[in-house]
Formats: sequence, structure tokens, C-alpha cells
Amino acid sequence: MTICIAAICKGESDEELIVLATDRMISVPQVGQFEMSLNKYKKIAKNVVAMLSGESLIFSEIVRECGEIGFDEMKIKIQQNMLSIRDDRIQKQILDIYKISHNQLQEFLKVPLQNPFHTTMLESVSKFSLKTNVLLAGFKEATAQIAEITESQMVDIRDLNFGAVGSGGPQALNTMLFQRHSRADSLPTAIYNVYKAKRTAETSIGVGKETDMMVMSESGVVNISEAKIENLKLIYEQELNYGKNSAEALKPIVPLTDEKIT
Repeated sequence: MTICIAAICKGESDEELIVLATDRMISVPQVGQFEMSLNKYKKIAKNVVAMLSGESLIFSEIVRECGEIGFDEMKIKIQQNMLSIRDDRIQKQILDIYKISHNQLQEFLKVPLQNPFHTTMLESVSKFSLKTNVLLAGFKEATAQIAEITESQMVDIRDLNFGAVGSGGPQALNTMLFQRHSRADSLPTAIYNVYKAKRTAETSIGVGKETDMMVMSESGVVNISEAKIENLKLIYEQELNYGKNSAEALKPIVPLTDEKIT
């Protein structure tokens, strides 16, 4: 229940940059959701940032041992960490109830299932999920990269120019598509596109209204200040209300006395 967005754009010297945005909604199992001054992102290398949608308490474990390796190796390591967490939870929450191990579970799959407890257990294992996504953004040399990582898949989305994960992901992606965002867009355009996508995502359940934004280059990460985010808010609200406040511009549309009734 969150929103994390990353979009590639061009800097003044034609170098590639990545604009990032997250909310601050934190989900804690069996407790609920809270909007807090906690980062939904982790800088795991000079020019690599991981953003998490899902259970915030396992974020550090997911990016464990990722700091000293390249971007491609980070993707693999993050997924391995996620699978390790998943296997450990399956063992403790499901298999330990039946006093069996993963190896014994694999043996069950080799023979016809006649025991209903085996069937129930296998169904529980097959449906088990961390319900957690990682949006990884960074650089391989001067080339910007974005990847989405879950337990079951690892997708490179550089060619799409942008990515979003979380409960507000569909709304954010639709906004970026509506804005026709391209990695050829300038940095100011990309910053506004990402901010607008984040604001649109706030219509989804579980997306917080507070916003963190950053710009990443090959040399590092710069945070966008609260004051500049307030400026983005003013521009967004002007755009949102333009039609409502443009009575003069709308006058040629009405009345409809010359229109033919069908």
C-alpha cells in the first residue's frame, strides 16, 4: 500500500538522470498504516536507490549485501534475499506446524496426494507471498536503469522510460503515459510528470499525501526540498483547476442553439 515512481530524463548536458518519488505511508502487519517521516527508499550505492512497496520491516533484509556490487548483481541479490525471507516464513508459519522441512515437502510432490493435510499444506505454500515489490533505479556507467523485482519475477523497464509500484501504481503509470513521458524529456518536465503521477496515485487506498522526491545522476543523489515540492503543488493545482476557472475561454462552447438534435 504505497507508491514508488522512477522516470528517466535528460539533463542540461544531455546526460541521463532519474527522477524518483515516494509517499511516506508505512504498513506494519497486524497494526495498520501510518504516514510517518520515514524513508520508503534506501540509497544502497552512490548512484543506486531501492524503493519498496509492501512490508517496510523487511526492507533492510531485502537489500542486505547489495552495496558493493553492480546493478545487475544487485537485482539478482535482492530477489535471492526475497526468496530467502519467503522460504523462512513458509518454514516457520506453515511447515513447522506439520513438523516437516522443505525437502520433505518436495518428496510429497513426487507421489499422488491422498492425505488432505498434504493438499491443504501445499495450497498454503503455493499461495504464500511477501506481497512486496522493489523498484530499483540506478546506473550502469552513464546509462540509467529501472527494474521491478518480486519473488517471482525480475523485469527491466528502461525501455518504458518509467516505472511505478504499489497500490497507486496503475494510476501513476496512466498519468505518465498521459503525459507522454520520454527519457528525452528535460529534467523540469520529468520532475513535474513524476509529481503529477504521485498526486494522481493518492486517489488509491493506502497512498499517503506526504511526498519525498529525488534526482539521481551517475555521480549521486540530490533530494528535492520541501519548498520546491510546495511549488510543484501550486503548479499542479493551477492545472487541475484551469478548466473550472476559465469561464471566458469556455464561452465559445455555449450556448448550443446551433447544434442539431439527433
